Amino acid sequence: MQVIRILISCLTLIAVVVCGINAAFMLASPRAWFRLPGWLKAQGSLSEERYRHGLGALEIRFVGAVILAALAWGGYEILSY
Repeated sequence: MQVIRILISCLTLIAVVVCGINAAFMLASPRAWFRLPGWLKAQGSLSEERYRHGLGALEIRFVGAVILAALAWGGYEILSY
């Protein structure tokens, strides 16, 4: 049982770190986020041509801010116990 708990904790930590890296790059620079390696970024069907400039870049930055806020909120809730 302890091994399963450690495994789940490690996988959760990896997922949070990857989400945090993606969100930080999305917020800082959508162009830089599109240049991240494929194994690291969570791009989905977003295309660089459409979301690199203008309103598309603003949308990417907004999503990055929302992800970082959710991670911060979750971290606060976990650490407040």
